[in-house]
Amino acid sequence: MQVTLAGHLFSFLPERALYKHDESLLVIADVHLGKASHFRKHGISIPATSQAEDYTKLRKLLDKTKPEKVYFLGDLFHSSLNSDWHAFAALVESYPGLCFTLIKGNHDIIDYKFFDKLCIDVSDKALTEGPFIYSHEPLQPTGNDKLNIAGHIHPGILLRGMGKQSLRLPCFHLSGNTLLLPAFGTLTGLYMMDMDQHNKVYAVLPGEVKKLN
Repeated sequence: MQVTLAGHLFSFLPERALYKHDESLLVIADVHLGKASHFRKHGISIPATSQAEDYTKLRKLLDKTKPEKVYFLGDLFHSSLNSDWHAFAALVESYPGLCFTLIKGNHDIIDYKFFDKLCIDVSDKALTEGPFIYSHEPLQPTGNDKLNIAGHIHPGILLRGMGKQSLRLPCFHLSGNTLLLPAFGTLTGLYMMDMDQHNKVYAVLPGEVKKLN
C-alpha cells in the first residue's frame, strides 16, 4: 500500500516493513533475532527452528524490494550474542552492496565490534534526515516539522465481529507526528492501539496492508 508522508512516497509492506521509494530505503523495526535461543538458555522450551521464518522473510523482502539501504529501528537482537549471530552474519554477507544501519534499541547489547566486522553502521541516537526522524522508541515531542518513524511499541489493532468474534492484527499506526511500525519478528507480541479520528490505522493482512479508518 502506497502512502505519501511529508511529501515523500512510501509503501507499507505486508512483510511488516516500510519502503521509502526516492531513497530505495527499507525500514524494519523490532526483529528480535536470537530470542528463541535466549529463552532456551533460560529453560523455556522453544523449538530451535522457531525463528527460521524471520531469516527467510528477511531474505525474500530484500530480494523483492532490492533496497540500497536498510535501517533497523532497534531491537535487532533480543539479547547477548548467541548462535543466531552466525545466521544473521551469513545473511548480511550475502548482500555485499547493501548498506545496513542499526539504530540501537533497549535490547541491542551486542558489542559494536561484531557489527563493525559486518560493516554495519550502529547509531546510539535517532537519525534525522530531511523531514523524518528515525528512532527506536517514539520521541516526544518531535517538533511540528518532523515525522518520527519508530518501533518499540509493537502496535496492533483489535477487530471485533459478529458473535463475539475478534481478531488481533499488527498494524502501522500514524498519530500526529509519530508513525509506529509493526514488529518484524515472529516471536513478538502486540500492543493494542486506539483507532479514532485522531489517528490512522493500517492493518497488516496476509499479502496486503489495508487502511481501516
